[in-house]
Parts: sequence; structure tokens; C-alpha cells
Amino acid sequence: MIRSVKDKTLSRAIALAVNTKIRKFGTMLDFKLDSRTKTIELEIMLKGETEPLFVKVQRYEILEENGRYFLLAERIVTSREWINVVAESYLQGQRIEIAPRYARLLQLVV
Repeated sequence: MIRSVKDKTLSRAIALAVNTKIRKFGTMLDFKLDSRTKTIELEIMLKGETEPLFVKVQRYEILEENGRYFLLAERIVTSREWINVVAESYLQGQRIEIAPRYARLLQLVV
């Protein structure tokens, strides 16, 4: 039960951060985080597309540095081959900062 509450809190904080980052590209339809397996699954409806994009982060870490929180995605797989190439080139291994207003939630559960 505690893990479930933690996962929901982390999901909300990370989903808000991701939505901020992708706003100009589309809208997030679904977001699931599993802290036990360190996986994230999300579904995004990209602007101009007729089918949603499915994304799975197979390994992630939440990092804290000097009071700032980051998501580090180690392995990303999507439902579109060309986006897999983009993810591998520009997202995997890169820290994505979680907005300060949501980082407070992380302080409670990380």
C-alpha cells in the first residue's frame, strides 16, 4: 500500500513535469509509474497524429542535487521506430528537471 501511494505521488509530479515539456507537441493521455520495477509507461497524443504514441521507460532514477530533482531515463522504447532513434540520441541518459513546485511532493516520498 505504501508503494502504491508513493507511485501515485511520483506519477503525478513526473506527469506534470512531462506535460510541461511536451505541451507544444501533444497531450499526455495516460501515465503509470512502478517504483518496484523502475518502469514508466505513458501514452501521448501527438498533434497532427491519429494514433497515440506509447512510451516505456524501462529503467529510471530520481536524482536530487542541491535541492533540485531530476528524472534520468536509462532505456526508452516507443511505438514509433524514428522516435526510438530520437530518444536514444537525445533523451536516454539525460537528466530532465522536475519543476520546483512538484519537487516538494518528491521530498515526501523519495
